[in-house]
This record gives sequence, C-alpha cells and structure tokens, in this order.
Amino acid sequence: MASWQSKAFNQLLVRVMRNRLERCDNVFDMRKVIDGIDRLGSFINHPSDLFSIPFKAGSLPCEWVEMPNCQRDGVILYFHGGGFCFKSPLVHNAVLARLTEQTGLRGMMVDYPLAPEHPYPCALEACLASYRWLLAHGVPPQSIVMAGDSAGGNLALSSLVKLREDNQPLPAAVVLFSPSVDMALTGESAFAKRNIDPFFALPTLLLMRNSYLNGHSPCDPNISPLYADLHGLPPMMVHVGSDEVLLDDSIRLADKVKEQGGKAHLNIWEGMPHVFPIFHQLPEAQQAISQCGAFILEQIARLESPLPEANVG
Repeated sequence: MASWQSKAFNQLLVRVMRNRLERCDNVFDMRKVIDGIDRLGSFINHPSDLFSIPFKAGSLPCEWVEMPNCQRDGVILYFHGGGFCFKSPLVHNAVLARLTEQTGLRGMMVDYPLAPEHPYPCALEACLASYRWLLAHGVPPQSIVMAGDSAGGNLALSSLVKLREDNQPLPAAVVLFSPSVDMALTGESAFAKRNIDPFFALPTLLLMRNSYLNGHSPCDPNISPLYADLHGLPPMMVHVGSDEVLLDDSIRLADKVKEQGGKAHLNIWEGMPHVFPIFHQLPEAQQAISQCGAFILEQIARLESPLPEANVG
C-alpha cells in the first residue's frame, strides 16, 4: 500500500504538473511548467554534499555527479527524462547522486540535445557518443552501468540495442525508471490509467512525442525499443508506478526481455506516480534507490576483474 506521503504527493502533482501541462498547447509553455519540478525541493531532498563538475565528452556537454564516497572504479551513465523536450538539472542530478551514494561509483549526466529544436535521432546519437567516449577514455564496459528515467529510459534501451547491433561491448547492467519504450502508446494502461495518472494526461504525452518524432513512425524500433529485438542485453532493473499511463511499457518490456533469454527485474509500486524514485522524500523512492544500488553492485561484482586506471578527466 502506498505511504501517506506518496498519496499527498500525488495530489500535489495533479495540481502543479498534470493540470498545468494539460493547459499547454506547445512545448515551450510546457518547459515553464516543468521548471517547477526543480522547486519541489522538499520532495527531491537534494543532497547537500553533492558536487558536480561540468565537462565536455568530445563536443557533448555533460556533468560528473559525485558524492563524497565515490571511490570505486566505474561510472553510472545517466540519461535524464523529460519527454525528450525538457531537463530538470536539480532533480536528475539528485537522483544520480543517490545512485552514486549507494554504489560508490561516479555518475555521468548527459546533456543531450532536446526536441523540438533537435528531434530524433539527435538525442540517441548523443547518448551513443557519450558511451563510446567512456570506452575511448579507458573505462571498461564491465564497469559501466546505464540508467535513465522516462524518455531517458527509452534512450538507454535504444542505445543498448544499437550498440549490440554494431557489435560494441555492452555495459554491466541497466537501471530504468518508468521507461517510455512504446511511442505508439499501444499499452492498455495508456487508456485504463489516463484519468488517474497524477503526472501526465495523454494529450501531454502525445505533444511531447510528436515533437521528438518529427514525422518518423512511432513504431520504428530505433524510436520505440519495445519493437526491437531485445536478445543479448545486459541485466536490467525496472521500477514503475501502478498508476502510470506508461505502466504497460515496463510490463511488456520485462516480459519480452525474459522471453528472449534476458534478465529483467520488474518492480511495480502500488499507488506510485511516474518516475517516483526521483522524489527521494518518499519512502518508496528511498527503497527503490536502495534496491537499485544493491542490483548495480551485484552486477558489477559479477563481472569484476582487475581494471586499468581510467583516464576520464
């Protein structure tokens, strides 16, 4: 059963996010609403000892995100959510910092180009470039974990499929929060949950989706990785809320990965909203992040061997 904190937070989300986003008819007005997420400080619980260092991975803007205990070799490569159109630096840096705190790994936040100014495939190409940059700078794939929320989960999974197709070495694991993996929105939850999702209404999702697609088919496997061949991917952990319109994206993803011989740990949280692990004040978010930390360390240990020193600046 959902905690009283999450029930109260869902009511807040309806007022400050869903209702306001529904009144927007373009991405630029939506960005003003999304900026408000960074002001939900009491729910984000931004770590006071987080520090970040902006840098360029080639020409791509990124940030190192770390906590004081980041002393292990390895990198959590994070692709933020925001419907391919937005970013919320305080929110996403905070959740990445929590993952680094749990694991001791260094965090790398990728500032990929946003739609509609930069539609598909710009974001995917940037995410692939960030992973290849790590490899080129001496970080072994077995000490890299990909992670992403919502649209960032889409980009993480799409990147893995592309890397596998190109015979590139894959990371140790992937962690996904409410991944958006079916841009055609064919899951039953897209309709069954459309009136109870506290974060998004369907028109909001469609507006963001269309800004990213720029005329491409939503069923293209490079855009909707649910339609791709998902064999041979690293172990994944997925967290999703039961009240999301995107719930079935996670369920069908986990089922397909298992059917094709892979490992997918699916966690459905009763009464929780979209990408709830980013709101660390919620007890359920803290539990989810703790589970992710244990999963990451387990997968790193599974592949661990003496590693060369990484030259990552």
